[in-house]
Amino acid sequence: MKIKVIIAITFTLFILFLSAGCTQAPAQTTSATVIPTVSAMVPTYQATTAPTNVVIPTLTPGVLQTLPEAYAVDVQVASNGISIDPKIITTFRGGRGINFVTQVEVVNTRGDGITEKAVKIHPDVGDTIELTSSGGDNDRISVYVTISNGQRYLIFDREVSFKQRG
Repeated sequence: MKIKVIIAITFTLFILFLSAGCTQAPAQTTSATVIPTVSAMVPTYQATTAPTNVVIPTLTPGVLQTLPEAYAVDVQVASNGISIDPKIITTFRGGRGINFVTQVEVVNTRGDGITEKAVKIHPDVGDTIELTSSGGDNDRISVYVTISNGQRYLIFDREVSFKQRG
């Protein structure tokens, strides 16, 4: 007997729930007509003389930015010491913030005026980036790290001298 009462109450509640959604008034829809207008404006150009900013790369290292403690990572930069094929090798060493690093960018401003750039996306410990060295003592290496929140930090900025082995 109790089961019949429970089933009847459940069925009645189910019917009430279904009919509750149907008792609302239909939403009024408004139709908007878009009328395109064509303007007869003629573009005018005005010549202006504005100073242009020219960025000249320097060999003087800049100010390093300190990564927050939770995002700290380390890189190692050295020359390969081979005079017939001089290279600057940047090795990603990892650190506490290895999981937050989205990319490492290495910029080499060489003494002969050429600037090279290489990017490593989601680096792992031991990943290397090799850039051509000028073979002199005045290659400026800048290493930028971008973390997961989009902030970019300059973590290494020094002149790296080319040293021959032997």
